[in-house]
Amino acid sequence: MKTKKTIKGKLLTAISPERVLFLDPGYLVISEDGNIEDVCKEIPTGGEQDPEYYDLSDKLICPGFVDIHNHLPQFTLSGLYRGNLFEWLSDIVFPAEGRFSSPEVAERFAERFFQELLSKGTTTTSSYVTSHKEATDIAFQCAEKSGIRAFLGNVLMNQNAPDYLIKDTPILLRDSEELIEKWEGHDNGRLRYVLTPRFAPSCSFDLLQGIGKIAKKRGVHIQSHLAESKAEIATVMDIFPDLENYTDVYFKAGLLTEKTIAAHCIYLNEGEIEILKKTGTKVSHCPSSNRFLQSGIMPYRKLEKSGIPIGLGTDVGAGYSLSMFSEMREAIESSKTIHFLDTSAVYNPLTSIEAFYLATLGGAKALTIEDETGSLEQGKSADFSVIDIAQLNVCNENFFSNPEDLISKLIYSNGENYIEEVYIKGKLVYKK
Repeated sequence: MKTKKTIKGKLLTAISPERVLFLDPGYLVISEDGNIEDVCKEIPTGGEQDPEYYDLSDKLICPGFVDIHNHLPQFTLSGLYRGNLFEWLSDIVFPAEGRFSSPEVAERFAERFFQELLSKGTTTTSSYVTSHKEATDIAFQCAEKSGIRAFLGNVLMNQNAPDYLIKDTPILLRDSEELIEKWEGHDNGRLRYVLTPRFAPSCSFDLLQGIGKIAKKRGVHIQSHLAESKAEIATVMDIFPDLENYTDVYFKAGLLTEKTIAAHCIYLNEGEIEILKKTGTKVSHCPSSNRFLQSGIMPYRKLEKSGIPIGLGTDVGAGYSLSMFSEMREAIESSKTIHFLDTSAVYNPLTSIEAFYLATLGGAKALTIEDETGSLEQGKSADFSVIDIAQLNVCNENFFSNPEDLISKLIYSNGENYIEEVYIKGKLVYKK
């Protein structure tokens, strides 16, 4: 039987890249349907008499994290280094993804993957599976069971990859249509299908065009990689010599939309940035992966100033952790590196509040679901984590009275280790 919940705690949520709301104490009122009914600093009338009133005064309650770019089959590969992007794909990733032809392997990985995400406080994920339709279907089934909010897609490739991972264009497009029919918008929108061309080198232009047509017809999301490394860009231009640049390949194929997530975007010229802005394309910033594969450093401020919406992606397994606290830390430290290297202009590194925004509300906006999740606001789904911050404050310091200090402490102290519970739609989905 569903009942209303009232939770007392230290409430922290992003309002903008510069501002957070911090209530200590605050009260989170959750409706019977799992939505946030109220966020207030005074206890609601009758709240303490509510059958489900929880006094978590010493705990922090913050929105669930939104990881807008990662790879389900790669999460056990984190830390396996093989030089650059193409060497890593060939030696490490493709053989691992080939194992997903086995339903047993696909199920075992998917179950573990979603539990790992939830344990890190991630309540929304946008994930690449593999080119196997059945493995993607299994991933959806496991996501449904776990309670996570998930955007999932089978990786679409028809060239420049091992034979055991590529398929003919008509088969790939048919697989996508069938998965859309089965899973897009499932469970009131908690599960969604996302068209997933791996990247331009692994897709013929007719495949990319076919994907664009399905996206337009069905109104679904698209996710891919863009300008991750210089070698990748050179390869793209060898394959598509008649097109202006990497971004132009996607643009001419009809893949750049308000529901498109382009990961990395390290090496974009002004014209490419303008195309992303004009089409409403969103960017996933994956700093730990960029460093791990020596791809480069995404110029965050340049893209931010252009007005392109940006979120964070762990990009596991090139990223070494599914923790968004870790990715927030990497985003800040990468921006500091640019600050040191760019002596020609004043460059302000990311703040902890900006990083927290990118990991929550910024990610939700990038996925166009900011009306559903990403912050603790009335009318949104009650997706949140309960964090035992007392363990970070054994000497009873007063730095937890300042929200920026609190966020910084969590980011630089592996905050995922202190997550006790995670809720989605007001339902407990993880308990330490």
